[in-house]
Amino acid sequence: MLQTAYVSQRPQLVGLPVLETERLVLRAPQATDWPAFRDYRASARTAFTGGPKNEVQAAEQFAAFFGHWALRGFGRLIAEDRVTGQPIGHFGPMQWADAGDVELTWSLWTAAAEGNGLASEAAGALLDWCFGPLGLTFAVAMVHRDNAASHSIARKLGGTVIEGRVPDWVDAGSVYAFTGRQI
Repeated sequence: MLQTAYVSQRPQLVGLPVLETERLVLRAPQATDWPAFRDYRASARTAFTGGPKNEVQAAEQFAAFFGHWALRGFGRLIAEDRVTGQPIGHFGPMQWADAGDVELTWSLWTAAAEGNGLASEAAGALLDWCFGPLGLTFAVAMVHRDNAASHSIARKLGGTVIEGRVPDWVDAGSVYAFTGRQI
């Protein structure tokens, strides 16, 4: 059994951007984020992002946060509440296929973080970084058909639906195109 003290001594990602908003800090993933992410992935909150996962599946997804940065030079950041210092979600671009579109992602890990604009705040900072310093000129967001909150965020940030295209990972939903931040 791996002890928590050992985990906290693991190497950390360095040199990644830190994005700051009024209420959040978006920063590199850390080993200490694992328990919160694991609990999120095991919960019904993931119904619109592939459904609950067991601990091994969640660990693979969490490890991909780190590996994606090494593979692509960009990736997801962890949103941390400025007041509590607790991780509340992840936000960032990902690109699984070499020739594939860059997908913008956003997820809040707890119900307590919902309903007060934190996801829009973090996603807005993400878009500013993606279409600014990162240098993207096009990206997509793939949203499950029943995820009203994510559809709202995509529209609020200026995304436009690509007619006839559905998300790669679910049979029904919308794919939004982004060419910058429109608000």
